[in-house]
Amino acid sequence: MTRDEALQKIKKCLALAASPEQHEAAAAMRQAQKLMQQFGLSEVDVSLADVSEVGQKAVNAPLVHWEAWLAHIVAQAFGCVQYTSTQMVLGSNFTRRTQRSFVFVGVGASAEVASYAFEVLSRQCAKGRRAHISKQPKTCKPKTKVARGDLYAEGWVHGVNEKLDAFTQSETGAALITQYMEQRHPSMVEAKVKDRTTGRNVKEADFGQGFRAGREADLHHGLGGKPPQALIGG
Repeated sequence: MTRDEALQKIKKCLALAASPEQHEAAAAMRQAQKLMQQFGLSEVDVSLADVSEVGQKAVNAPLVHWEAWLAHIVAQAFGCVQYTSTQMVLGSNFTRRTQRSFVFVGVGASAEVASYAFEVLSRQCAKGRRAHISKQPKTCKPKTKVARGDLYAEGWVHGVNEKLDAFTQSETGAALITQYMEQRHPSMVEAKVKDRTTGRNVKEADFGQGFRAGREADLHHGLGGKPPQALIGG
């Protein structure tokens, strides 16, 4: 039995320990205490087992503003925190490339739902961004097209942010996440976001078109076939 498996079994035993049946409750509590002693686990460890983290692949390898901001607002919407990481992976032609992920950390199922929401929204935003780039004049330089696409995407994220219902995190949940991050990821450093719009030939219309499109964003399918509650307002 691994440490994580022991934690899950301890949680089940503690749930049974609340049984009105005294003999069952006592046996469950003894089993929980035995496992905690065997694996050197404390009550804090058991509490932190309620916190999980779920990663989702990013659209871009560089950390760009629109995608970082989208991950941030999605995390807030579900009472999570998020961080980003990269790893080297093999591409289809066996060349190594960088793959970025956004990781959502939350209590219960919140991290899984936040990851799902980010996947759906980032895919919609990226699709709109590509369409916006395709409409640019052929005389546009590639970097100008990228900049206009990014500004469109930034507008899109601001637009969808108006549709996201805020999640009110309990003090206990927030404290658990903070403690989890301090224990599991003590050496986190602030990531540098890449701005590809500054100094480029971009227009206010790029942002405005994205903003209007973001306000029309939708999240049709919920996790496991059930619509996530309190995700898209209006």
